[in-house]
Formats: sequence, C-alpha cells, structure tokens
Amino acid sequence: MRRLVRYAGLVCIVVLLNFLVPRLLPGSPAAGGGGDEAAVLPSAAYRSLVATYHLDLPLPAQLARYIAGLPRGDLGWSLTSHRPVARILMERLPWTLLLVGSAVVLAAAFGGVLGWAAAWYGRRRAVRVLTAATVGVGALPEFLIGMALIVVFSSRLQIFPSGGATTPFAGHHGLMQAVLDVAWHAALPGFTLVLGLTPAFALLMRNALVPLLSERYLVTARAKGLTSRRVAWHALRNALPPVATLLGLRLGTAVAGAAVVERIFAYPGMGMLLYEAISTRDYPLMQGVFLVASLAVLTVNLLLDLVAARLDPRLEGQA
Repeated sequence: MRRLVRYAGLVCIVVLLNFLVPRLLPGSPAAGGGGDEAAVLPSAAYRSLVATYHLDLPLPAQLARYIAGLPRGDLGWSLTSHRPVARILMERLPWTLLLVGSAVVLAAAFGGVLGWAAAWYGRRRAVRVLTAATVGVGALPEFLIGMALIVVFSSRLQIFPSGGATTPFAGHHGLMQAVLDVAWHAALPGFTLVLGLTPAFALLMRNALVPLLSERYLVTARAKGLTSRRVAWHALRNALPPVATLLGLRLGTAVAGAAVVERIFAYPGMGMLLYEAISTRDYPLMQGVFLVASLAVLTVNLLLDLVAARLDPRLEGQA
C-alpha cells in the first residue's frame, strides 16, 4: 500500500513537471522555429494564437485546464499541426514500440547469450574477440553507428533504405508485402539500437554469472553427474533477475523513443515527434510525449518493484 501511495505521489510530481518544464525553455511557440522573437507574426495573429491556445492565461489557470483535461484523455491541441495531441501520439507510438521494443528484446536475447558464453567459455578466443568487439562497437555514439550503417548498407551496397518507415506509394498487394516493407525500413535503425544496447546486457549477464560458477550447489550438481547443460541452466536461472530488471527498465523507456536514431533515419516515432515539438516549442505536444513516457517508466518500475517483492519477501519491508 505504501508503495502505491509513493508512486501516486510521483505521478503528481511528473504531471506538474511535464507542465512546467516546457514553459521554462527559452523561446516562444508564437515565434518561427521556437526562437525568442515573437515579431514574426503580425500582432493581431499573435494575439489570436495565444488566445486560441489559452497561452494568455496565468500559469495557474493554464495548469488547472491541463489537469482538468487529463481524466478525459484530453492532452490539448498541437500548436503547429492544430490536431489533438492524443491522436498524434496514437499515430506515432506504434512505430516507436515496434522499433525500440523489438531492438530492446533482441539486444537482451543476444546480450544474454553472449554474457553467458563469456562467463561459461571465457577462455575461448572466439568468445573473447566477440565480447570485446560487441563492447567496443556499443561504446560508439549511436549517430556514428547509424551513419556508418547508412554509408555501407544504403549508399554503397543499396540493400536497405536510408530512412522512412514505409515505401511511399508502394501499393502493397497483401499484408505480407506490407509487413516485409516495414521490416525492411526498420532494419538499419533497429540494428543501430541493438548494437548500442547489447553490451549492457552482455556485461550484466557475465558479471552476474561469474560469481555463481564457484557456488557449492553447482559443485554438488557437477559431483552428482549432471550434464554441463543442466549445470549451466541452474546457474542461469539465478543470474536472470538482474537481466530481467534491466530489460524491464529499457522497455519502460522505449516509449519515449530513440530521438537520435529516429532523427537520423527519419523514422516517424515518438523520438522524432519530441524533436519536432521541442524545435517549435509546441508545449501541448511536448507535454504529451513527456507524460506518456514518464507514466510508462513509472508503471514498469512499479511492476518490477512488485515482482521483486513477491520473489524476495525481505524487500517488502524496505518499500
């Protein structure tokens, strides 16, 4: 119960910050490109704009309108596209969940296997080289990895497209063609994210497994004649909780998108939407992206908290 009350308090703080932070940024939504000069609009148009979107009201009154609309799912109207923010988010969110969610799951799977191999077969040269290469590539900035993939696989080899989520005016015949087209466009941005996310999962799995290899229950399992695969499975089960926690946290943040990668590949997800909203100081749109992303993270954290307390009752008293 105390845990739920604490998270309810965090939601209230998040809502307040989502409203205030965009308004603390320099610049004005009434200025072109979000700059500081509002004089790009005629004075009559400027007054009409701020009145239409209630920007002329005092901050407490704007906050009250914002909070009153939340229970109805009313996140306001975008200042730039003049459409409901909730509808825009519903259009962009599936693209981000598809791209970032898939990348996180693939990175967790590949990183988990690599970390297990590094712990179990750490003396083999192939495992050491693969681990070092994965960690080295993952240390590079995402924009550098993305641009390198565009140069090699799009410009030179012309295997994958360099941007977008679908082929314009493709006229697909059937669902399968449409699915393959979406996967084809998501290949390079997805691969960029997988390369960046994999090292964390690999290192976490390896570091969780190595101390377990000398545990008595594994020595006993070997002495009883269990196969190497069965012994490895016993160790893996005890090393999975921290990896599962990292997976949950990454999936929670996936809702916010991957702004850098989506920008590089012109992918129409939440990250790209956030970039567009910040560059034009579109307050309602920024609030919507921040709110959805924050609530997703808090929800995942709460679920992980509850699962951890269920698995280990000692954590219940620490809530």
